[in-house]
Order: sequence, then C-alpha cells, then structure tokens
Amino acid sequence: MESKHPRAAGRRAALCAALLLGASGATLATAGPASAVATTPPGTYAYVITGDQVSVIDIGSDSVRATVPVGDGPRGLAIDRADTHVYVANASSASVSVIDTWTNTVTATIALAGSVPRAIAVTPDGGRVYVADGANNVVSVIDTATNAVTATISVGSHPERMAMAPDGRHVYVSNISGGSVSVIDTATNSVTAEIPVEIPDGLQVSPDGTRVYVASELSVGVVDTATNSVSSIVATGESPYGVAVSGDGAHAYVTTHDNRDGVAIHDLRIIDTATNTITATYPVGLDPYGIAVTPDDNRAYVANTGESDLYDVDLATGTHTTVPVSAAPLDVVIGTIPQPKPTALRAGTATLSVLPLGVAGLKATLTSSGTPLPGQTIAFTATDGTPLCTAVTGADGRATCNSAPGLPTTLGVLCKGYTATLAATRDYVGATAHGATRLL
Repeated sequence: MESKHPRAAGRRAALCAALLLGASGATLATAGPASAVATTPPGTYAYVITGDQVSVIDIGSDSVRATVPVGDGPRGLAIDRADTHVYVANASSASVSVIDTWTNTVTATIALAGSVPRAIAVTPDGGRVYVADGANNVVSVIDTATNAVTATISVGSHPERMAMAPDGRHVYVSNISGGSVSVIDTATNSVTAEIPVEIPDGLQVSPDGTRVYVASELSVGVVDTATNSVSSIVATGESPYGVAVSGDGAHAYVTTHDNRDGVAIHDLRIIDTATNTITATYPVGLDPYGIAVTPDDNRAYVANTGESDLYDVDLATGTHTTVPVSAAPLDVVIGTIPQPKPTALRAGTATLSVLPLGVAGLKATLTSSGTPLPGQTIAFTATDGTPLCTAVTGADGRATCNSAPGLPTTLGVLCKGYTATLAATRDYVGATAHGATRLL
C-alpha cells in the first residue's frame, strides 16, 4: 500500500530515482515481488516395499512419486492412523526405519540389536510400535516419542505377521512355525491368549474389532475376539498369504498362490463376511503377497513378489492396472496425507527509520479461511531475497518486526518494498505478500 501523502511520495520518488542513477553507489535488485509459494495438495498413496527401499505410489495416477531408501531386507510395513509416518521392519539390518510421509524421508532409524524384525504394527494414537522378531520369538515395544524399546514380549515360534485392533487394546501375532496366533494386551504388554491356527500367515482385524481373519493352510480362519477361538473356516483351495478387510467390514480380501499339476495359480479372492463364502476370484500377478485396500473400498493394491509390479485391482470388475516398480514388491500399506489448510497473507506498510537506520513496522496478517492464524512464523525479506527479520503471528494473526540491514538494503526496501512469507508446512499451505515502505 503506497503512501497517499503527495509530498512524502514525491520525496521518496526523487530519492529512488537518484539511487537508481547510481548516487548511492549501491546496486539494487530489479525483481518484483516474489510469487505465492506453490504446493501440491497431498492425496492418497500406496507405500510398497521394493528391494531395500519403499516406493511411494500416487494412487491418482498409478505412478511412482518417490523412492525412499530404508534398511537391509525390509519385510513389513505399518502406517499410523494419522497417516503421518510409515514404519518399516528391516529384517537383515536389525532395525526399524521411520518415514515421514510429508517429506518422504527417513527421519529415524531404530536399532534392534540381534533382532530379525519381520512384522510391525502401530497403536491408534501413534504412541507405540510393536515389532515381531522372527529369530528370537519376541515382540519389542517401541515408544515413538523416544524411539526406545520399553518392553519385550515372548510369543510363539517364528512370528511372521501382525495386526492391531482398531481400538488399540490388542495386537495379534501370527506364529508361522508355532501354529498359533498370540494375543497381546497392550495395556499390560503381556500375552493373554494363544489361538491354535495351522501355519498362520497374514491376518487382519475387522473394523468393529470382533473378528480376526487369518490366512492359514488352504483356508482363512475367522477368529472370534470375544472367545479367542476360531469360529469359522473359509476354504480357499490355494495357500493364502495376505489379508485385508474393507472399511465397512463387509468383505475380506485374500491373496493366494499355489502350483497345481504344474500350473501356477495366483489369485485375489473376495470373501463375503456375512456368509463366510468366496464370492469372486480374480487372477493377479506371480506370487501375490501383501495387499491393501483404498479408503473407498473400490480398489486393492496387490504386491506380486514374483514380478516387478504392483496390481491396482478394481474390486467390482476384477480388471487391473499394472504399476511397474523397481524391484519385486513385498508388503503394501495405503495412507491419505492430511490436506494442508489454505492460508491468506496480507502485508502492510513499513516506515524508514533513522536511528538506527533501517525499516520499522514490517508487518503482515495471516488468516486461514478468514480466521486469524496465530503461532506461525513469518519471514520478512527484501525483494532481492535479503533477510530482514522474522516474527510469530499473535492471536490476531499479525506479525511485526523491525530491521536494520544496512544502507543499501534499507534504501532498496524503501524503493521496492518487502516480501512477507509463510513457508509451507504439513498443516498449512505457504503464502507470500508484498508490502510497501514509506518515508518518515
């Protein structure tokens, strides 16, 4: 906003003209105000183990958005309920990698000395991670605030897969060599039941927490969580591996593969959970293993360990799109990155100060959907990018500060104004605004 006083405006124009002719000996930038910070609204992504990395698949386009290197021999994945972090169990490097889903970078690596982590689960509040050690037959409990192991729990032989109850009160662990599913009470971090299941593998809990679907030898066992016993068995005909359940609990999805009379059979089978019958069978790629279902329950992503691709399967028709990846995919989870809230930034008019020489009253007001946004850091710079000062917005959304950057920058700000910037974050879309400067 320019000064409306004609005499002040005339003095400033004359001073700036002299400066531009070289009277000050300073070189001023000619660039205009910086443009608004561009951000891409986050969406829904599949996170897939591919070799010693996790590939991030944009579900909107079925394309690889990023690849994130993790530890050696990653085996299992879990994503927290807030969809802010993916946890990776690295079997060959005895560690857990923590991926920030906003930046697609590993922000922590948690060492588990002497362990062979093969499966992982996260509590609904994101406060704890449970990791199955396939070599030592224990489950380690990690506090995500400190990334430290706070407990170890003995389970059955060779724990292979895990599933967290929706309410976070129990973790279910399939012990592939022990022929059982261990039930861990997360309040006491102790095993409260061992459910006999023949060669259990993938498992998933229903959304209401009343059932656990467990891949077993040539069948899927349905566990009643009230009695911790197998209440039904759904014959699959082939060896089942991965299990997922729809968000409404109406269907369970199972990956199966076998070799019958020399013919390889690789399927995705859909179970109607009301009748515990298979209602559809769709062919998929070689050796399907991990599976995850999109939040709308319309599509399933199947990791084909025998191929270097992921199948995006339309669950209504069985048709699929092939998503090429860099190595044979193993496990997969799906998350929707929280959408940053929109922002608007408005800059004010600062004044030239003499003692000290600089600019006083650099100011900006930040809102989100028309509401003042407090507690956010605003950076003030000259239009050539030279830093001036930073300030935090108050309850009214306003941030203000003073700057004494030296004669050339001060005069440049007088002539060309300044830029206020809110950097983009996980929570808020970035924004910039241009402010003016007037003479005293």
